[in-house]
Amino acid sequence: MKFKWFNTASWCITTGSGVRIITDPYFAAYVPEGPPPPGSQDRPTVGETADIVMITHPHYDHSYAFDVKGVFQLYTGGQPAEIKGVKFSSVNAWHDNYGDGGRGTVSIIGFEADGLRVRHIGDYGQARLTDEQLSQIGRVDILLTPWGNWSKALIDQLKPKVILPMHHAHADDYMRSLNFSKLDVSEVEFTAKTLPSERKCFMLTASRPFPGEE
Repeated sequence: MKFKWFNTASWCITTGSGVRIITDPYFAAYVPEGPPPPGSQDRPTVGETADIVMITHPHYDHSYAFDVKGVFQLYTGGQPAEIKGVKFSSVNAWHDNYGDGGRGTVSIIGFEADGLRVRHIGDYGQARLTDEQLSQIGRVDILLTPWGNWSKALIDQLKPKVILPMHHAHADDYMRSLNFSKLDVSEVEFTAKTLPSERKCFMLTASRPFPGEE
């Protein structure tokens, strides 16, 4: 399974059979509040073909499916589904640690193919997963996660073999403690046989860097 990081929380994940899953496609000119920032029109768009588009929540930096090419099927959480041989499931979680007073909910979406179990955390921001959420998620081989003060608890709870940071992630002391590698590539590949025996964290380079990120 290949993992190519575009930017923010958007990836193209290609299974061994060639199914292309694009996650959380972003609207290039979007910022959470206020007008688009200067230079945002120069941000590279996703603009690639997918068989499946997976969206964790409806904020525009996670849900701009209009920019994805091809005739694709959409998975936004809710009931489990099998699409083109890939098994999807989701667990509902808070966007941040303020509950009803915060920015709403996200779907922690998992998918299974090629003997690998992957979880995309979206904009998850709880202090900890509840016991019920943890039970629903189950085993995680590869974790795609933004970075924040919840990261250590999340990783301790889920115990993934591979961690792929995304969306505002930066190499802090905790990340560096996780058998950390900073890579000058935007794509990595794993199989069930090549997963590391000990937990490892790979910080990739965005394939679509925004102005100022190069």
